[in-house]
Amino acid sequence: MRILPFKSNLWDRIFIGVVIMFAVHLLWVRFVEQFIPLYVATIATLIFLGMLIVTG
Repeated sequence: MRILPFKSNLWDRIFIGVVIMFAVHLLWVRFVEQFIPLYVATIATLIFLGMLIVTG
């Protein structure tokens, strides 16, 4: 099973994962941080980044 709908190498997946992590953190700080701490977003996006790197 692939997460991305196109062929990519390791560095592509890392870059896309970091950009997604950045976007999630910005949205989290704007809308969710008053209810749930930021480290929850960090843990969730690191898990996603790991899945993205492994499965691509």
